[in-house]
Amino acid sequence: MVSGTNNAYLRADVALPLAYAKMEPNLFWLDFVTPKAEDSNAFMYMYDSTGKSSDTKKKTPPPYTQGAQFPEVDKSRRLTTSALLESNGFSMRIGREVIRSNKMESELVECYDTLGYWLAEHINTSISTALIGGATASTAATGDAWSATTATPVEDLRLIKYEMRREGYPFRLTDVIVNTDNFAELEGYLTSIDVSSTKQQQVYGVPGGTGDSIFIPIAGCTVTGVDSGITESNFLAADKNNPAAELHYYIDTAFSQPRITYRTNGPDGKEITKTVPNLGLHFSQYEEPDTHDTIIQMWVENKTVVTKPYGLLYGAAQI
Repeated sequence: MVSGTNNAYLRADVALPLAYAKMEPNLFWLDFVTPKAEDSNAFMYMYDSTGKSSDTKKKTPPPYTQGAQFPEVDKSRRLTTSALLESNGFSMRIGREVIRSNKMESELVECYDTLGYWLAEHINTSISTALIGGATASTAATGDAWSATTATPVEDLRLIKYEMRREGYPFRLTDVIVNTDNFAELEGYLTSIDVSSTKQQQVYGVPGGTGDSIFIPIAGCTVTGVDSGITESNFLAADKNNPAAELHYYIDTAFSQPRITYRTNGPDGKEITKTVPNLGLHFSQYEEPDTHDTIIQMWVENKTVVTKPYGLLYGAAQI
């Protein structure tokens, strides 16, 4: 094993913040789930089977008469099911010659950056896959494909807004996630329409800058383009204020810690310190007896489940 100050870089309390500093800016899909800590790898969760308005046990309140009692009512119960957390991660070999050199610090920081980025990609993929698999099928976008010259993407988004509204449910459209190709088509449409500046700003939306999102006022939603997670011509609509999914995670204290404090850039570009709940990131390392190489391991233990299908709309081959 290494000794002195270099040894600190092979500890979980150093490795996890370095990896998470790379993960955090890339965890786009975390905004659409509610984190839930678990105390074992098996967990139970409840999901909606019916809405308040469509509940078959719903009654209307009768008028009160003197000496009478209000009728007792019941409601349909949320369904309960179980799931298992999933462990996914990587091992990376650090050669003995690196361990013995004074370049170990920079080499390990680069390794943690790489593992952090790859694990962020895994978390994004697992969340987006679960959201799509548990979403309600959308039929709102009935216009031409956004690549067509006759496309009306803003009207499609306005119709999705009303499809998200459902009696007895709180969901309202806040976000639509599309593939980057479709996002570029929406941006092109907003750039080419011939309307007044006021109407552009208050109804259609104003593209521009280097961001990946555009707010569409008439639809009341932000459209974001992603490079992966959504196939071209498909979309996922969500209510960020009422997450329809849960991210269940487990912390094994032998290899992790409940919270992670790391350094990152703030909105003004200056470096700040942030402390966040650890959503299942773990670290371990050991020396291989034969080669004396050091093997570092980094993994996550979590699983995403959709609990409110009407809070998500998925449109396949519709835009």
